[in-house]
Amino acid sequence: MLEVTDLEVRYQNRSKPAVSKVSLKIDKGEFVLLTGPSACGKSTLMQAVCGFIPWIVPAEVSGGIKIDGASYTDPAEIAGVACMVQQDPETQFCTESVEDEVAFGPENFRFPPARIRESVDKALYSVGASDLIDRKLSTLSGGEKQKVAIASVLALEPKLLILDEPTSNLDPRSAATVSAAIDRLRHVKQTTAVLIDHRLKDFLHMATRVLFMDSGFITADCAPGDCRFDRTVGTVVASRSRREIEEARGVVLSVQGLSYQIDGKRILNNINFSARESEVVALMGPNGSGKTTLLRHMIGLIEPQAGRIEAFGHSMTPGRPVDPWVLGREIGIVFQNPDHQIFEDTIEKEVRFASSNFQTPFESADRAVAAFERAEGVFKHVHPHCLSFGQKRRLNMVSSTSHGPGLLLMDEPFTGQDPENTRKLLDMISAMQADGRTVVVVTHDIDFARVFCTSVVMLSEGRVVASGPPERVAAEHWALLAPGGSA
Repeated sequence: MLEVTDLEVRYQNRSKPAVSKVSLKIDKGEFVLLTGPSACGKSTLMQAVCGFIPWIVPAEVSGGIKIDGASYTDPAEIAGVACMVQQDPETQFCTESVEDEVAFGPENFRFPPARIRESVDKALYSVGASDLIDRKLSTLSGGEKQKVAIASVLALEPKLLILDEPTSNLDPRSAATVSAAIDRLRHVKQTTAVLIDHRLKDFLHMATRVLFMDSGFITADCAPGDCRFDRTVGTVVASRSRREIEEARGVVLSVQGLSYQIDGKRILNNINFSARESEVVALMGPNGSGKTTLLRHMIGLIEPQAGRIEAFGHSMTPGRPVDPWVLGREIGIVFQNPDHQIFEDTIEKEVRFASSNFQTPFESADRAVAAFERAEGVFKHVHPHCLSFGQKRRLNMVSSTSHGPGLLLMDEPFTGQDPENTRKLLDMISAMQADGRTVVVVTHDIDFARVFCTSVVMLSEGRVVASGPPERVAAEHWALLAPGGSA
């Protein structure tokens, strides 16, 4: 029923695809659950299947999509075979009454009047909403609106039905009502369906398969019996190791055999590690272990003396450096001292600085300026040096990322930050990760590494002494950060 081949979707002004080389097949009659963290690409994938992207929502799309063996170039044609129920039903209502709303699609497709009558009645019956036919939409509850939204697309008798988080905004009673309606639909209509949701427990018994997405990739495709409820994250997860899931992501940064010395003193000694898309990597170790020196190598401020660094198609080796202003298009950096990277005399100019240099569109930077004004309660024409230390730090972060780099390097961002300012920085890091970007943070903050980071690279005396998931590194090497710690 659905065949997707090497599909990639990249929104305008985004450095990373929202959907990355996804291939999948769904057979007729299947009921597939699609899940994953927020902003992982679930809705984008299905909006591309339905033709909303790129014909309604602009984006660059490559790859192939076939529905019931056919390829389509017109979203109006797709609507006759594949329909999507949006997360918020009110955003797709076009009329004022239930009957008119369910009849709206068949009327647009010029069904004969008798068939329209039959389609409306059958669709409402399928979701257990026949009693609502004479109601005004404005008088319905959230659950009732969701059922009408589902009925309005069922009336078109689509071959493929897509439901985007149909119970996410509902109270438990309304959610149960909609879940029961979907279950009834599965039996009555034998519909091929894809359901996007976080709360899989309500739908797992209906599913034939479960697809997991993360950072634009399909990371697992398994039978419901191969899933388990993980109480640590409060949701259903695939019975796969973290390693298997991480290997599905692309490597954006690779450091291989990197060594560096000054005046005969070895600062870095055969450093090896990599960072993947949407990872948050903690670069840790005692003072003087080489963390900042390693960070400066990644951005091209220091030329490798031995080894290789690869990032976004660039390769840095001895005698063949890459200039920082070239790497800066894909890699942003936030230094320890906020004053060291303020270049302009207003907040607006500072945030627009990178877009101006790299000649990228200003739309993203201007949105970042407006968001900074709202979040910090300051005007865009204020001089950056009039800001507090914490505000300067966040301005550094905004100005380093507003042009859309795929990787951000941060050197001790939490130094001198109170709990509230730390929370704001964490929110910004989380937003970058949700956007599919990678963050490497030099830090001594063990709690941050344990809770927020996907991996830790622990340095001591210029060497990597441990790397991997925080819980694995913690077993032996957190002591290095304690007073008096040593390798």
